[in-house]
Amino acid sequence: MIDARLGLSLLWGYSVAILPSACFAWLGFRKYGGARQTGALVSGLYRAEAFKFLLTAAMFAAVFAQVDRIYLPVFFLAFVCGQVGSWLVTAQALGRKRH
Repeated sequence: MIDARLGLSLLWGYSVAILPSACFAWLGFRKYGGARQTGALVSGLYRAEAFKFLLTAAMFAAVFAQVDRIYLPVFFLAFVCGQVGSWLVTAQALGRKRH
C-alpha cells in the first residue's frame, strides 16, 4: 500500500534530523557535572555541536547520492517534522524542569 521510495524518504528525512541530535545529547552531556567542570562542559558542547554538524552534512550527502531512490519533498518534510519534534521535546523538558 505504501511505496518503498516513500517509506525510504520518510526514514532518511527523520533520521537525518534525529540521529545527529541524539549524538549531540550523548556526547555533550555524558561525563560532565558540577560547577568545577563548567569549562570542560562548554568545550564538550562545542565538540558535540561540531560532530552534529559534520554528521548532518554527511547524512545529507548520503541522501543526495541516492536522490534517484527517494522523493525529495517527502524527505525534506520528514526532516522538518523531525527537527520541530526535537525542539518541542526539548522545550517540554525544559518547561517541566522549571516547575
